Amino acid sequence: MATDKPNVVIILTDDLGWGDVSYHGSYIPTPNIDQLAKDGMELNRFYSNPVCSPTRASLLTGLNIFNHGVVRPFMNPAAEQTGMPPELKIMPQYFKEVGYQTALSGKWHLGTAKEEFWPTNRGFETSYGHMTGGIGYFDHTAAGRLDWHRNESTLKEEGYSTELIANEAINIIKNKDQSRPLFLYVAFNAPHTPIEAPLESIEKFSYLEDEKDQLYAANVNALDKEIGRIIKTIQAENLLEETIILFFSDNGPVFDINPIVKVIAPNLINAKGSTAGLSGSKTSAMEGGIRVPAVIWWKGVIEKEKSEQFFFVQDVLPTLLAAANIKTSEIDKFDGDDKWSNLITRQIVPPKNAFIGSRVISDERALFNDQWKLYSAKPVLLPISPSYQLFNIIEDPFEKNDLSEEEVEIFNAMKKTITSYIERDVVGDMNPAHAYLHGDDRQGGIELGTPWMDGNYELSSPPSLVSSILIFIWILIQAFKYQLAAVFLFVVLVFYANKKLGRK
Repeated sequence: MATDKPNVVIILTDDLGWGDVSYHGSYIPTPNIDQLAKDGMELNRFYSNPVCSPTRASLLTGLNIFNHGVVRPFMNPAAEQTGMPPELKIMPQYFKEVGYQTALSGKWHLGTAKEEFWPTNRGFETSYGHMTGGIGYFDHTAAGRLDWHRNESTLKEEGYSTELIANEAINIIKNKDQSRPLFLYVAFNAPHTPIEAPLESIEKFSYLEDEKDQLYAANVNALDKEIGRIIKTIQAENLLEETIILFFSDNGPVFDINPIVKVIAPNLINAKGSTAGLSGSKTSAMEGGIRVPAVIWWKGVIEKEKSEQFFFVQDVLPTLLAAANIKTSEIDKFDGDDKWSNLITRQIVPPKNAFIGSRVISDERALFNDQWKLYSAKPVLLPISPSYQLFNIIEDPFEKNDLSEEEVEIFNAMKKTITSYIERDVVGDMNPAHAYLHGDDRQGGIELGTPWMDGNYELSSPPSLVSSILIFIWILIQAFKYQLAAVFLFVVLVFYANKKLGRK
C-alpha cells in the first residue's frame, strides 16, 4: 500500500544515450533497465541538460542553468575552485527537513575544492563515491589523483566503481533507519569515459568485431546488472510499494562530439554511445544530447505504462516534493513544474517555455513551448549571433525540418523568450587553453599526486592571453586538421592549375 511519505531512490546514469538501452533497440542487452521500463512508467519525453554538472544542479535545485549558474561541467579543483552556489537549497535538504534519511552513493561533480560545496554540507547525511567528473573505474583516479571518498574523507578501496556504487546503495537500503523514510541518490559514473569494464563482462561481447564496441557494451551491460541488483534489493526488503524509483541519464551519449572538445578531452573518442538516430549528442541541445531514457515507478501508484508527458530535469524536485506531500514556501522559486498530478491522472500538459541548455565550447539552448522546440547555438569564444532552428518536435523528433521561416510568429515569440533570460554564471566560460593544459583528461589515469580530498595541490592559473591564443590555435589545428589539409590541397591544386594554364 502506498504511503504519504514514500522512500525516494534516484538512479542517475552518466552519458547513457537514448539508443543505449535495448528497449530502444540497442545491440547492448539491458534486461534490468528494460524490466524497469516495463514495470514502471516509461517517460518517453524526458529531457536533461546537454552535459553533466548543469543537469545535476538542475535536478537538485529545480532551476534552469541560468538561475543556478552551473552552465558547464566543473573541472578538477586544481584547475578551478568553484562549485554549485551554497546558498541554493537543494533536494536532500527538503527531504531531511521533514525527517528523511538522506544518502548519496556515486558521482557528485558539483564542487570539490571547498567544504561548503561538499554533499554532507548540502543535506546528505552520508556520501560515498567520487567528487569530480570522469574517474577510472578500477583505479578511481581523476586528472592524476585519487578521487574516492566516504563522507569526504579519502578512501582507498579496490573494485570496479559501478559495482562499488551499487554495493553502497544496497547496503544503505538493507540497513535503512526503520523509523524514517529514505532519500537515496545513486549517481553512477557509467558509461562516462574512460570506458572500462571487468574482463568477464568484456568476454560476453567477444562476438563484436570492434574492440571499442565490445568495451562499451560491457560497460553498459555491467551498469544494467548493478541497477538490477539495487531494484531486487528494494523488492527483497519489501519496500517496492512504499518507494518511488526514478531512473534517467544526465545527458545524451558521446557520439558526434564537438571536434574542439575531442582535442581537449581525448578520452571521449573511446566512447561508442548511440542516439538511435536523434540529432546531436553530448554537449548539444539537439535531441540526441538532451532526450534521454527515463522511468518512474511506484508500485501500485504509477506502473506499467508509457507517458508522453514532457518532463524536464528541473521538474524532478517539485514533482517529488508533491509525491511525498512535502509542502514548501519556496515552490514559486522553482523553474521546474510539479508534474505529479499529470503522471497520476495521465493528463498530458504541454510544456510552456521550458528551457534546457549548457555553455561549453558552444552555447547550446533549447526552448519548448507546446509542440514547438526552438534550438539555438553559437560558439562561446566568437562574437557572433546565434543560429536558430524551429522544429515541431512532436511530428519531427529527428529535427529534419526547420520551420523558422514558415512559422514566423511562433519563431519570433520563442526567440524573444530564449534571449531574455538573466544569466547567472558561477563558473565562467571555459578557457580551452586552460582545459587543454590542466583539464581532467590530461593525465591518462596515471596517479601522480596525493588524493584530491587531501587538498595537497596548487591551483593552476590560466595561461596568459598570448599563450591562450597560441594554444587555442594549436587546438583548432588538431581539431580541424583534415579540413585544413583538404583546403591546403585544394589551394595547391588551384595554384598548379593556374600556373600550367599560364604557360599555354
